[in-house]
Amino acid sequence: MSGGRWWPRVAGAVAAFAGFEVLLTVIEADPDPIRLALLVAICTALLGLLVDALGGAEPSWRVEVERPSVRESGDPRLVRYVALIEAHLSSRTAEHALRDRLAQLADQVLRQRHGLHRDDPEAAQLLGPELVGVLSGPPRRLSRAEIDRCLTAIEEL
Repeated sequence: MSGGRWWPRVAGAVAAFAGFEVLLTVIEADPDPIRLALLVAICTALLGLLVDALGGAEPSWRVEVERPSVRESGDPRLVRYVALIEAHLSSRTAEHALRDRLAQLADQVLRQRHGLHRDDPEAAQLLGPELVGVLSGPPRRLSRAEIDRCLTAIEEL
């Protein structure tokens, strides 16, 4: 208990003791000062414990989000891409959905920036051996680093 709460309680206990002593003397109850002091001290201690236990701030059930969710961004394409990558990373088997989507993105960028299709010989040189291997090979599980490298290669086309 801090000193700021100690002195008001002591002062209240002394005032209560004096008040009860005067009241019991006036009604000629012949009070025992030691027993009365113990009774007031116990009541003050119990009241202080009750106030300390119940007087704190109410618990907050609000959860602070450390990182905003991508799903709340409002961009449905971004949400679909994130869901596709999360599904690929958590899948137990090799899925072709991520590979196919990477191929579509690569085709789109090659067509827009270079006027090429992924099957053109020049496209293989622009894509690089790792990305060509991922896009033309059988479906396999890609690690986060491989996905990052593939997306970086597509962005840099």
